[in-house]
Order: sequence, then C-alpha cells, then structure tokens
Amino acid sequence: MLRINSLSAAIAIALQFPVAIQVYAAEDDSKLSDEKTVMAQTRQDKLLEVITVTAQKRREKLSEVPISMSNFSTESIAQTGVQQLKDISQYIPNFTMSEGTDFTSKVSIRGVGANSRNIGFDTRVGVYLDGVYLGQSPALNQALLDLERIEVLRGPQGTLFGKNTVAGAVNLISAKPSDEFSGAINTSFGNFNAREVSALVNIPLSSTLFSKISVSKQQRDGFTKNLITNNKINELDDESYRAQLFYVAEAGNFAANLSFDGLKGDRLSYTGEAVTDSFGLALPIAQTDDFEVSMGVDPHEKRDIKGSSLTLDWDLDNEFSIKSISAYRESEIHYRNDVDYSALDFLQINYSDEYKQLSQEIQLISPDKGDFKYVAGLYYYDQEALSMRIAQPGSLGYLLGVSDAVTTEGTVDTLSYAFFMNGSYQLDEAWKLGFGFRYSREDKEVDWNIDGSGGGPAFGLATGSVLDERSDNHLSPTINLSYAFNSDINGYVKYSNGYKSGGYNLDFVSVNALSSGVEFAKETVDSYEIGLKGNVLNRRLTFSLAGFQTYYDDYQVNQFMDLGDGGTAISIRNAAEVETKGLEAEVTFTPNERWQVMASLGLLDGEFSDFPGGATRGGDASGKTIPGISDVSLSVGIQYYHPLPSIGAELLTRLDYSYRSDYYDTVDNVKTHTLQNGENVPFGWVDDLSIVNGRIALLSDEGTWDVALWGKNLTDESYLSATTQDFLRTVTQYRGMPRTFGIEVNYNF
Repeated sequence: MLRINSLSAAIAIALQFPVAIQVYAAEDDSKLSDEKTVMAQTRQDKLLEVITVTAQKRREKLSEVPISMSNFSTESIAQTGVQQLKDISQYIPNFTMSEGTDFTSKVSIRGVGANSRNIGFDTRVGVYLDGVYLGQSPALNQALLDLERIEVLRGPQGTLFGKNTVAGAVNLISAKPSDEFSGAINTSFGNFNAREVSALVNIPLSSTLFSKISVSKQQRDGFTKNLITNNKINELDDESYRAQLFYVAEAGNFAANLSFDGLKGDRLSYTGEAVTDSFGLALPIAQTDDFEVSMGVDPHEKRDIKGSSLTLDWDLDNEFSIKSISAYRESEIHYRNDVDYSALDFLQINYSDEYKQLSQEIQLISPDKGDFKYVAGLYYYDQEALSMRIAQPGSLGYLLGVSDAVTTEGTVDTLSYAFFMNGSYQLDEAWKLGFGFRYSREDKEVDWNIDGSGGGPAFGLATGSVLDERSDNHLSPTINLSYAFNSDINGYVKYSNGYKSGGYNLDFVSVNALSSGVEFAKETVDSYEIGLKGNVLNRRLTFSLAGFQTYYDDYQVNQFMDLGDGGTAISIRNAAEVETKGLEAEVTFTPNERWQVMASLGLLDGEFSDFPGGATRGGDASGKTIPGISDVSLSVGIQYYHPLPSIGAELLTRLDYSYRSDYYDTVDNVKTHTLQNGENVPFGWVDDLSIVNGRIALLSDEGTWDVALWGKNLTDESYLSATTQDFLRTVTQYRGMPRTFGIEVNYNF
C-alpha cells in the first residue's frame, strides 16, 4: 500500500495534451468596413461557436457525444459570477451540491449522490481536475480558478473515469499556458464584507516552453450570528493557487504539462440552526430568529488540499497517440462542531481526516480517422486514509453520566486498478455504434478502533476494533447506437453499467452495529438513456434532450437511525433496489448578435423500490422517495449586449432565474417532527425555491477591462436547503444564502 513519506515531496506525473474550446465562426463572405458592424459580427461569431469537449477522452463536438452532459464555459463562469463548484448547481439540470460544510460536501446527479462522512465510505460522483480524481468530500468544493470549462456528465461513467462514478462525473478543465505573455487582475467587493482578489500571469519561457501561475483569495463574513460567542458563522476564507509548466516539442509530436494546485481554507462553518432542544424533545431553550444560533462553541473547519500532476502526450508515427496521467494528491481537514447545538456545555466533536493518493493512467488513442476509433487504457489508484475523532463531553455531559471522551482512530488503505476501452464504429453515413467496458478490482484494508466506554449506557456506543480486508471486482459495459439525421442533429440510445465499491461504517457506531458487522457490499447500476442533440436555424438554436431510467441494486444508504428510547445510530447499509427516471433538456437561442437566451429543465422521479427495515425503528422504506429529489429543476437566463462606441465598450445585462421544487430530506418522507408535548416542528421537508440573479457590466471592446455590478438572490428569498437530525436527535435546518451584491473590476493585459 501507499506509504507517502519522501513521496510527499515528489512530483506526481500526469499526461494531458492541451485541450481548448474549438470555435467554428459563422460564415460570412461579405466585406465588413464599418467598425460597428465588425464588432457585432465578432460578437455573433462568439455566440454561435460550436464547442468541442473531451468527455470521451478525445476531442469531439458536444452535439455528437452520446452522453447527457452540460458544458459550463469560462464565459459562463464570468457572466454568472460563480465562485465555487457548488455555485453552478443553479444552472445545470438534475445537478445539486450541498451548501453546508465543506467537510460533508455532497454532489448529486439525477438525485443520486453521497458525502464521504467517514474514511470507509466513498462518494458517488467523481470530480476530476484535468483528468485527476480529486478524492473524497473535503476536496470537492474547489474554487473555480482559471478554468477553461466545466463538463458535467450525467449517468454512470464507469468505462471512462476512474472511480465510483455511478451517478456521473464532473470535469474541471484548466486553461493551459499559451505562447503569448498575458495576465489578469480581478477584484470583487460586496456586502457581508465580501472581497475577492485573483491574478494570473502567462509567461512564455521559450518557443517551446510556457508557464502560467494563478492565485486567488476569497473572503466573506458569515451571515449567521452565534448569540453566545457573538461571532458570525458560515464565513468564507479560502486561498487557492495553480501553477503550470507546459512544453511542446518543436516537431509537435510530444507535449508535457506539469501542474501544481492547492487550496487552504479556514472558516467558521455552518452546521444548521436548531429548531428543537439538544435531544429533540422540546423547543430550544434559547429562542433564536432566522440566521441566528445559540451555540457554546463555534463550528469550525480547516482544509488543506494540494496536488501535483504531469501529463505527457506522444503522437506516434502511425498516427496513434499515447497519454499518461500521473498524479499525487493530499487532502486534510480538521472539523469541530458543538453537537448539542446550544449554550449547554454537553458535547462537542473534533475530527481530523487525511487522505493521500497516488494515481496513474495510461491511454492508447487510435487515429482520429477511419470508421473504427477507440481509447484503451490502464488505471491505478492507491489511497491511504487516516482518521482520528473525539467526542468530548463538557461539564453537563459529565453530570448526565458521560464519563470520558469517546474516540475513534484508524486507517483504510485502498488499492484500485482497472483496464478500460471506449470506442465507436461508423456503420454507414448515418449510423454509429459505440461501445465500452471497464474491468475494475478494488482492495480495501481497514485497521480501526473505537472506544465508547466513556459514553455511558445512555448512548450504547461500541468499544472494539475492526481489522479486516475486502475486495470488489466488477465489469462495467456500455453500448450505444447513434443516428445522424443530418450534419446538425444527432440522436442516440444507450445502455451503461457502473458500480460503487463496498466499504466500512467507521463512525460512532452502537454496540449492536459493531457486533453485527460494519461492512457493507458494493452497489451496482444499470442505466438506459435516449437522447437528441443538435442545432437548427443556422446554429442560432442549439438543444440537448435526454430521457433516462436507472436501476440500482444494493444501494448504499448512509443515515442516522432513530432506535427509540432516545437512542440513535449511524448506519450504512445496502437497500435492496432503487429506481430513478427523468428527463433533461437544455436550449440556447441566439436570435442576433445582441440577445441570447439559455434555458434548462430537469424532471426527476426516484424511489426505494425495495428497502425493508430502512425506515425509523426498522419500518419498511419500500416505495419511499429518495431524499433530496426534486420533481422539477428549471433555469432561464437572458443576456443582452448593447454597443457603446463612444467609450469603446459594450454594456452587458444578464438576468438568471432558477427554480427547484420541494423535496423530502429523509428516508422516512416526513414533514414534521413531534416533540414530547405533542407539538410539531418542521423536519424532513424542504419547500420549493425560486432564485433571481442579475449582472450589469461594461466590457471594453479590446477585452482589456470590464466593470460589473452583480446581485444574487435579488428578491432576498428566505429558503431552506436542508434539514437534519444529529447524533443527539437535535433537529436542525440549513438556510440558503440571503441577498448578496457587489462590484467587480477586472483588468487584462
């Protein structure tokens, strides 16, 4: 297994030829002499670009890729003002990301996701930076620093991507160094004392060697006040960097990109607002208003994420190419929370989790011509995860019989390797057959112990150890059939399979849970999809439609279980069957060089088709809706460019509307929690929400500067994003961001 001591100073190696958005300008043979007309034509060409993506590990037109996917370009990132990965969920159908702590970040696609609450449980959506798997939940919410685009692939992607992509994959693709000296300085200031400063510089070192450095600092005061400490929580304080060194041989047949990236965050985080007392029996002792908590200790999390990669790309004489992606990453998080959610000095937790991973991928890419094309490769992944956790009683905890701290400590070593192939065969001018498979093997070794003796009989926590190993093998096939109605419209039908490895529930588990075994089995998925993509009206209207139905076997469910009589347990087990189905639609309409309208729609339905014993106190959860699934997600964006030749600039106005319908937040599908006196408080149900964002900007014609006024949640909508019941049975609710606004100034050179 991976032992990273001297390796922590080594440069991991990874292979990637520079990928760029390819633009096909709208044809116009007329000679443009008027300066205003030239500017309008340039704008039109940009708006009518045809985008190529690398979702299938070779450059292809987005409209020809038989995958339901969204492409979020660098221009979209700038015009919507998103700062972190979780911010893009408003714009992409059937895609969500949790808004609570970064420690438990959860990415869901088509209603299916997971947070890796402990080192024995993996996520379901793979997030990748330039082809490198970022790892577990603490590493997922990245700052969107110097990205060329974001690709969101929906559905299982097991034949294309490395690990546990049963629900989908998110690709963060960096803007690569270029052969021209250039740079940018970007600043933003807003309410809640928000401020962001970022800068990048691109320096060509020779005719074949180019470099780029990007840095960012994001800060914002919290908008939830802790009445006990008088501090504001849910603040933002992140520093990010990325450095690249890119080499291209003079002959053009070899390229290498060496990359380093990192993120440091240190903030008072947000773990929800209590709507009951610490034990879920009555209303809180200290009544609070919205955006207020009364906690003796501020929630806190500190992240340190870093990685390095080297991507090598050879073009061989026979027109084949070889790509090698090697990478090393570290993720470390320290997390603290006041588990009683009150001024009572009863119980707080302190977690320290650390992940170190080394990966290597080799790809053989066939020539990009002829009827038969394919990518074949080998993948290796080695991860060492370490966890140390303490549940520390306070003075009141001792009075109630909690005699000492409850602790867990241990490691999980994961070794995964795979052989994969993905390709297509052109049957005739219209029909194309696509195929792929991935054979994976994953071995896990666990050495972990828990000491729950200090918790007293009230909690019934286990004392013992787990020393075990397990293996999963799986063959994930995919097949699709595409039909080109013409050069602009393509349809496809697709079947794909994937799997998520099994693991261990390494948490504050009960005596019964430990004695019956904390291991859980792998889950598998079969997905069926039909889609239609293309453009009409001379590329002024582009569209993508996809319908799907997905079946999960042995679906892994991570939840707090109410055992009755005041007891709770953290449970991870396999539900027998889960079924999801739905529709995604994305449309962009560009009537002329000034106007553009973007719209997306997601329809979704999902349930536990068979889950006996999955509900509270052992009830049957069969037929229950999967937590977090909204029937409808919708977004509409309108932007308008108006030329201002007198000042050499354009005026951009943009308005975005997003809607998400209501959803259940627990397996039990309840809407309230009953207190001891019979009164009900809201729990388990999140109402629908509508958000309006806006932006007004001046953009220089030469692209050297821009100034923007922006606002998010302009109507100051008060909404919830989640509800939870924590270990002591405290019912909490998470509030979404209030109205924010500010000014942004950018300078390019």
